[in-house]
Amino acid sequence: MDNPVIYVAIIVAVIIGAMFLSRGLRRSVAQSSSRYGRRTADARVNGILAELGATIVIHAPEPAARGILDRVVLAQPRSFSLLDHGGYGIRFVEADDAVVRLIEDAAGTRMQVVRTTERLGMPQNLEFWNELRSRVTSGAEEQRIPVTEGPHHGFARHDGDPAHWEITREPS
Repeated sequence: MDNPVIYVAIIVAVIIGAMFLSRGLRRSVAQSSSRYGRRTADARVNGILAELGATIVIHAPEPAARGILDRVVLAQPRSFSLLDHGGYGIRFVEADDAVVRLIEDAAGTRMQVVRTTERLGMPQNLEFWNELRSRVTSGAEEQRIPVTEGPHHGFARHDGDPAHWEITREPS
């Protein structure tokens, strides 16, 4: 065992083995973290969409509900905007990053998000939607108009620049 060639061969074999092992280990870790990132992002997006799919029903005719919503939107022009064709915008970057509409409902008027823009990989309007619902509920209660939770609806993603989510089905 006094032959140094054997020692050198063992050392070279260990170094080469470590190089292959580390490359495979890095690849495996990267794939694993990528899968985890996708699962986590999908769960967050689904949670955001579930909350954006929540509606409220204002137990009043559409003109009364529109009056309440108009006052809320005009009081917060940096967050909300009046859009053409009777819609309301929720601003994240653009005035219409999310579009809210009033829909006639058997119990009154339903307020719902019909479209939301995807920014930074997911819809970004949830906090503003929750704030809008809260302010409209408070405004209606000041006028002694009852407001209840409405049915939920779903969204479908449409690719584009930027991608956006549109309502897929009306609540039942």
